[in-house]
Amino acid sequence: MFKAAINVFISTLLLVITTGGYAQDRFPLAPPDTTSPKATFDSFHQLVDAANNQLAQLPNLPSEQQEGARQSVYALFNKAVQCFDFSQQPKSEYPRISLESVMLMKEILDRIPAFDLNSIPATDSIERWTIPNTQLSIEKQPNGQFLFSAQTVEALHSNYQLVKHLPNRDGTVKDFYRYFSLSAGKLVPPNWFTWVESLPPFFMLEVADQAVWQWIGLAVLSAGLALYALLVYRANKLVLLRPLLMAAGIGSLVYLSNHQLNLTGKLMSVMSISGELIVWLLVAQAAYILGYKTCSAMAKTRNASNLRQSITQIIGTLVGSALAVSIFGYGLHRIGVPVYGIVTGLSLGGMAIALAIRPTMENLIGGVILFLDKSLSVGDYCQMGKVSGVVERVGVRSTRIRAKDRTQITIANGALVKMEIVNYSRRDRYPFKADIALRIGTPTTVVTKITHEIEAMLVAHPDTLESPVRVHFSTFDNYRINLEILAHLDTTNRERFLELQQELLFSVERIIKQNNAEFAIPVQATILQMEKARDSHSKTQLDSNRITIEN
Repeated sequence: MFKAAINVFISTLLLVITTGGYAQDRFPLAPPDTTSPKATFDSFHQLVDAANNQLAQLPNLPSEQQEGARQSVYALFNKAVQCFDFSQQPKSEYPRISLESVMLMKEILDRIPAFDLNSIPATDSIERWTIPNTQLSIEKQPNGQFLFSAQTVEALHSNYQLVKHLPNRDGTVKDFYRYFSLSAGKLVPPNWFTWVESLPPFFMLEVADQAVWQWIGLAVLSAGLALYALLVYRANKLVLLRPLLMAAGIGSLVYLSNHQLNLTGKLMSVMSISGELIVWLLVAQAAYILGYKTCSAMAKTRNASNLRQSITQIIGTLVGSALAVSIFGYGLHRIGVPVYGIVTGLSLGGMAIALAIRPTMENLIGGVILFLDKSLSVGDYCQMGKVSGVVERVGVRSTRIRAKDRTQITIANGALVKMEIVNYSRRDRYPFKADIALRIGTPTTVVTKITHEIEAMLVAHPDTLESPVRVHFSTFDNYRINLEILAHLDTTNRERFLELQQELLFSVERIIKQNNAEFAIPVQATILQMEKARDSHSKTQLDSNRITIEN
């Protein structure tokens, strides 16, 4: 099965140039050519193609040569990784995200509509080039190199989810990333995975982005970690070793989940970040204990007085706390928390300095709040106060927004956390609301029929959710009868919502016209009468009629 999957992968790679050209044209130690959007695009495909050729030859090589070939494949993938901008990703997540990004990009490019490769700019005079029919862009970096942008890396998994159901352009190849995510190991599954493949097909079913066998493996590892923790805290009498042993156990769980079970996606991201956070907490605890115990031991060896021992304990607490904070701060920095800027700001003393740096502190703390709250992320379309647009960057001090008119708006984090943030990208549905005004003379039976027909039309529409669907006669005034319409549409895409809204409004108009009803026009009629003459019969004549139109 593995060989078949490798052969499938080989046949699906998007070939831009002749096979092996990259390996022949560039020295193995040379970095990929990223001097222009076209160079980056070509380098990515050439590197993945070269790695693919190595994978094709791997099963046929003697066992003593397979390890070298495997390392060659890893080296080619590591070069392909250099075509991406991972500056916005946590350092601890880089090894996993980088490998997944290469595969996700390959799967996405295999499914997008074909375009003219000669249209890719081969010059370094532009700032950005976007792949046609996508939001994937190659962006110029400060050092002049062109890489797949940080926003593109952030959105790769969500873009893949949108296109993974589509066939490859040749219509013959299955999803290699899916095979990779449901198998063991990295790129090349280990030998023991053949035992998993021999199990019934049920174990390879995908549940929440993971295979059944992976969930079972995770459950077994978690149970083993729980038993290990019980033994550590019951059997081990050394206080200093407990957190270190637990850190080793949790680190082993994360390592096995990542490199053997090969968990992917959000599950592995959460496990990796939370696992590393707990590991650094335990190491910080061990550092605190070590600092405190060391100072206490030094005081005892010198036969110090009680006062000296008390002072030594205070110093030990301070030293241990400093070690713990430093180590934990480094751990937070590895998972992407801008802790160094916060610590630097907090270390400034004095009332005058505190007042002077208040805006900076607000922005730093605001950045932490945004990171922990996760109210928005890169690529989300949000409205913040009177500003709306796509989030391009969430930094330590400020957040950058790209508005509809392509202007860039920078908002300080301190001000942003005080705003009402409306995240349209996380909307699970779109509300369809409409207020229809009928003429004031429309019969009640016609109004009732219109409301029932509109409601039936909404219920029958395939993109309308079952609840709520409301069509009611709400109010009336001098010249109109008001109908209020409310329904929820099953879409999270704004363009699709606008199309559905237009379709439903046309349907409402047809129903009204079919019932011989008319929309209300804001008209007020005033009739003025003047007495022409007075006679015995008190005759009167209508002198004039005036119609006043109110806009």
